[in-house]
Amino acid sequence: MDNANTMSAEVDAAVIEELHEALESGELVLFVGGGISAAAGLPTWRQLVDLLVERVREQVGDEVVVAEVASLARSQRYSEALAAAELALGAAEFNAFVEDALDDEGLELPRIAIAIAALRDRLRAVLTTNLNHLLERAFAFEWETMPRVTDEVAWRRRFILKLHGTLKEPASWVFARERFLASIAAPDVRRSLTAVLSKCPVLLIGFGRADSNFDEMLSDIHALSGSSPPPRFLLVPSASLTPYRRTMLVGMGFRLIPYDTPDGSHDRALAILERMSAPRPRATASRASRSIVPPPIPDLELPPSSSPLGFPSYDLPSDLAAYDDTVTIPGAIEAPRRERASEPPASPIEVFFSYSESNRELRDKLETHLAILKHKGVIRGWHDGEIGAGEERDLAIAEHLETAKIILLLISADFLASDFCYDVEMQKAIERHERREARVIPVILDACDWEGAPFGRLKSLPRGGRPVTSWVNQSEAFTDIAKGIREQVEQLSQNPS
Repeated sequence: MDNANTMSAEVDAAVIEELHEALESGELVLFVGGGISAAAGLPTWRQLVDLLVERVREQVGDEVVVAEVASLARSQRYSEALAAAELALGAAEFNAFVEDALDDEGLELPRIAIAIAALRDRLRAVLTTNLNHLLERAFAFEWETMPRVTDEVAWRRRFILKLHGTLKEPASWVFARERFLASIAAPDVRRSLTAVLSKCPVLLIGFGRADSNFDEMLSDIHALSGSSPPPRFLLVPSASLTPYRRTMLVGMGFRLIPYDTPDGSHDRALAILERMSAPRPRATASRASRSIVPPPIPDLELPPSSSPLGFPSYDLPSDLAAYDDTVTIPGAIEAPRRERASEPPASPIEVFFSYSESNRELRDKLETHLAILKHKGVIRGWHDGEIGAGEERDLAIAEHLETAKIILLLISADFLASDFCYDVEMQKAIERHERREARVIPVILDACDWEGAPFGRLKSLPRGGRPVTSWVNQSEAFTDIAKGIREQVEQLSQNPS
């Protein structure tokens, strides 16, 4: 039994260490549930629905309608119960009641909200299912609040995205699943939400009850993560992790950070967050160099979803006077820490895309997979689509062919048949490669007889020269390509000459 406990402690410590690394990367996204609202004394989703049941009984009096709302609540189908209550009460009465019930004005900020805000300098963004303004207040209104998903979430930083809307704007509220799906119906919006969830590590806080709604939300996040997902961390009460549930979550790729609730409180979850915000000493021992950039972005396709990404949470107590400043995960905070990655180069490495116009769509997908390198300031991509009105096309291409440090040849039959791609761009690229002025990387998009070309002796991507279009899952092919390009970028960053 001692061996089992020791192994569990070591695993927990390793997960905590991985979480610290994700935090230090500056790309961590917090997904915050209703636990912080309950900690401030506001009603949970279940409590809000119970209050609405009584309101419907008072205002409508129809026991059939009351029974419908109550039945949905008992089944933990809270979004449907809220929609049914709105239909029964009418929009004006429903909105006024919800706004009054969830208004946090005048309430003291709970310590868990303060602990979350203490991490803000190392976070990319916060997603939340809360309507209230506790998080905005904890962040001193320094971060932009987005009351709905837009196409900006893919490239913005330092924002709070409120997936269910924001309290003072009832038109932004999203309770029913149909409304949520409508809110992300635009293709660019759907792709943007997927981009955030597929390229950034995520820590879920304030979710803990083992109900079907929460499980569906976790399934959504898992489905949106792509084939090479970044880590997903779940801070969860140990009591909710039955053997089957633990196996299911681990099988979906979630890193579990369990904590005990011996007195029914969630103080130890708060302790973990507060320890995360504390400065950590750098390791002094020399270590092997690490990648300067996170993994590439998986394909930004949105699979079918079964839940509106946000549901009820467990209750965090408003009275935290009995707070115990200990963490029940042995070695979690004291675990040795790897050195942080080196800073990106002061000047981004220019990457030139040489391609046939018929392959524009595949080029766009590759560029999307390299977006994290661009966001980190490590690379700057260029292709003829960047040429502005009035610029001379051939001159602009020649200038960038001369200055780019990495030249990607996007190979297809159309590329080989193009006089400009083959005789101008490719020949110039090979000349610079031979003079060691640039690195040329053939990227095989489609099946064609390319081995006898001047670039045929160079190592190509994806691995083994397997054409992208021959992969069952093209996302895996582009991920493999992005990793290969990242390795070249790292080598150039360490040895720029």
